[in-house]
Amino acid sequence: MRALFLFLLLGNAAFYAWVNYLRTPVSPQERIEQVQMSPEKIRLAAAPVSKKPAVPLKGAACLEWGPFIGPEAARGDTAMGELALPAAQVRRVAADQDGHWVMIPPQRSRAAAERMTERLKELGVTDFSVVQEPVQRRNAISLGIFRTDEAAQNLLAGLQKRGVTEATIELREAFFRPVMFYVREPDDATVAKMSALKAAHPGTDVKAVACPAK
Repeated sequence: MRALFLFLLLGNAAFYAWVNYLRTPVSPQERIEQVQMSPEKIRLAAAPVSKKPAVPLKGAACLEWGPFIGPEAARGDTAMGELALPAAQVRRVAADQDGHWVMIPPQRSRAAAERMTERLKELGVTDFSVVQEPVQRRNAISLGIFRTDEAAQNLLAGLQKRGVTEATIELREAFFRPVMFYVREPDDATVAKMSALKAAHPGTDVKAVACPAK
């Protein structure tokens, strides 16, 4: 037993001497190299994910607002004027474009058209306008104008489910000349103001588009 005890004691002393006096010290550079040789031991902290909300319309080339038909265009002019934007930033475009008009045919009188609009409201339809010009379509109820027949058919199907059986689709004729407004590179405040215009002017839409060619 005593011999075993002395053997262990000498072994511990030898290990202590090797660690503190005989072993070649590891330089900082060698420690770096050791780490580089074992990349699996390195853990990278994940970069925090930005939670900043995106602004859907900001930065778009242009905001498009419309369409306006006949005398409704004057209302659009007034609303755009109230925004007090630089003239170079705003463009007004009136063009004959192919499209599909969802509408209720002209009523016999303005009073009849107003009764129809009250009925639409009762059925939950609020996006419409009464046409005054051109004369051939006076007192018609405009429910939407679309570039594709598919979009027009989708609206018509939805209206029929609500009970609006009088609605129909007519190919939009050239004399409508819908007016669209374009605002180039709007800032946050302008985006918010124009988005509010849609609610104030039923039948119009505000969306991001490429600015029209001059």
